[in-house]
Amino acid sequence: MNSDKKSQSGITIIEFSIVLLGALILMFAAFEFGRYVFSMQMLNEMSRKAARLAVVCSISDRDDIADLPEVSENRPVGFVATNLSIDYVDSTGASVNVDNFSTLSEDDQNFVMSQVRFVRAEITGYQFQFFPLLSFIGTAGAISTPSFPTILPVESLGIVRPNTGETAGVVEDC
Repeated sequence: MNSDKKSQSGITIIEFSIVLLGALILMFAAFEFGRYVFSMQMLNEMSRKAARLAVVCSISDRDDIADLPEVSENRPVGFVATNLSIDYVDSTGASVNVDNFSTLSEDDQNFVMSQVRFVRAEITGYQFQFFPLLSFIGTAGAISTPSFPTILPVESLGIVRPNTGETAGVVEDC
């Protein structure tokens, strides 16, 4: 009977190690899932804040909005400004071309602004990267995220109405 006990010595530490390994993997997976959900919420919030700023900022500031602190303060790891797309759309939902808006004549700018009815901000091309332990998920741990589109009706588009009785507005820089 004593020989049986000697052959089994140390088995408890091996069982404990196996159980501990499984528990740690589950714990890290729960942390990563929580980080994923938090990052998705931050992407949604970034899209919402960018759309909110785009409806009150000048069209010429479109490329600057993604780097404003209000939008970028909680960006997830690996997110760059080019992952945030801001489009100006007309009443039918078609994109209005606002490229080189600041170089257009005043009449052309007024025409473009008369066409814009909505602003759409969305996340494009961002991939969430899981911790290397979970690299079996997606492509080496990276998975594509939803676009989180936010569409809001335009407001001032950066034109502030003067209080002095003048007819021309002042362009507010964001």
